[in-house]
Amino acid sequence: MNFINFLFGNKNNIVNKVNFEDVQYAIKNNIKNTILINTLKQDLQKCLIKNTICAEKEEHIIRKLFDEKQFSYTIIIYGKNSNDNSIYEKYQQLCDFGFINIYVYTGGLFEWLCLQDIYGKDEFSTNSMELDILKYKPKSVLTNFLLTLD
Repeated sequence: MNFINFLFGNKNNIVNKVNFEDVQYAIKNNIKNTILINTLKQDLQKCLIKNTICAEKEEHIIRKLFDEKQFSYTIIIYGKNSNDNSIYEKYQQLCDFGFINIYVYTGGLFEWLCLQDIYGKDEFSTNSMELDILKYKPKSVLTNFLLTLD
């Protein structure tokens, strides 16, 4: 969220988004005052994008930033896949806390793992290897809808 949106509120539901190159840049350059968090369920916390704060530590770190009024930290949020709306809920929650540099990586872990499969672990690092990347894929909407029309 940019400073203007912060001053006047996020009235237009503007969500700042980043792509995989932005996430790569943040990881490779180890940018100070930048944190990477996820909205994955507890059973999917084993494979995360490199430098992601694990779910157990996230609340403590966010609370510490809040208590120290460190609202200018850059926070990148990602979820399971492109259909994971929990990233927007987390985005709004952090906006409500007063953080002003929040971004969502809409591709999520699924896109990241697909890119890792194509371009390699060096370019798309994770904290562990995941062989079954399809468990992160989005649910099909149209095929289910079209099947019910028959």
